[in-house]
Amino acid sequence: MVIDFQHHLIPVDLAKKLGAYSDKPVFRKEGGVQNLTMHPKLYDPEAQLRDMDEGALDVAVLSCVISWDAKLEDCRLTNDEFSKLQRKYPGRFAGLAHAPVHEGKAALPELDRAIKDLGLHGATIMSQVGGLSLDSPRLYDFYEKISELDVPIFVHPAMVPQGYQHLMDYDLARILGREVDLSVAATRIIAGGILDRFPNLKFVIGHFGGGISAVKDRLVAKAYRFGTLKRSFEEYFDMLYFDMAGFEGGLTALNCGLLGIKPERLVFATDYPQDFTGVATDTGKGNKAMREYIAAVKDLNLKEEVKEGILGRTAARLLKIL
Repeated sequence: MVIDFQHHLIPVDLAKKLGAYSDKPVFRKEGGVQNLTMHPKLYDPEAQLRDMDEGALDVAVLSCVISWDAKLEDCRLTNDEFSKLQRKYPGRFAGLAHAPVHEGKAALPELDRAIKDLGLHGATIMSQVGGLSLDSPRLYDFYEKISELDVPIFVHPAMVPQGYQHLMDYDLARILGREVDLSVAATRIIAGGILDRFPNLKFVIGHFGGGISAVKDRLVAKAYRFGTLKRSFEEYFDMLYFDMAGFEGGLTALNCGLLGIKPERLVFATDYPQDFTGVATDTGKGNKAMREYIAAVKDLNLKEEVKEGILGRTAARLLKIL
């Protein structure tokens, strides 16, 4: 079984309501900075299923690229639609719950409803929540609720990460800023003691943690400077999970990721339909390249059960869809 942990779909009614619908590829902007490439496949589950079959994906874990910072009513619409898709196409979609986490306690009842009543399989937030870093005490209520619900948290990069002024032109906010922000988010989860306070949390950090393996040796060596750790940085690091999206199947990213991340903590992901469709990038890669990415995982010099874990079993266990 191959599970795509980072797979995006926008309910078409919500897209039209929020001005995020287009029948051709166009850029959406936030504060004058590009934050989203809109195109028809973002809204069409049947087209996505056809692409999943072509790309050899069995299950898509759904998140909505305009609902991380949406109002409660729009999060509810997203969660309702994801639940409908789970029922309409059993075994093909697993939805993640969206809630207005930036509104504090107001988000908690919607998380209960989405997981307990609608049957969604996890929750999702961005690497910044309304400008807050992921170790902010203002997120403790959210973390406590997720611990109670016992579901994973998928951390997607902020659409336009704040605090990186030199990344605000050349579209660097999306190209590089998102990866920097994911590395910062993963590090602050550790440095901020979130895994001590909420030891049952299961974070899945997108994009190989923004490529955090490349600087992991430095983090391990210098983490004593945090002044907060009760255990080694590496022990905390190995409590996190990381998805394999964001680099469109790049083997350099995969091999670098494996140098710092235990394969047992990796879950396969594509960032579809923003990657691999050939719609939102100029690389020319299409759906068949997803098969090549899967083949690259199968060719790794790892035990078969470990590779099966990367491709699907680890995600299935986290999402409770075994």
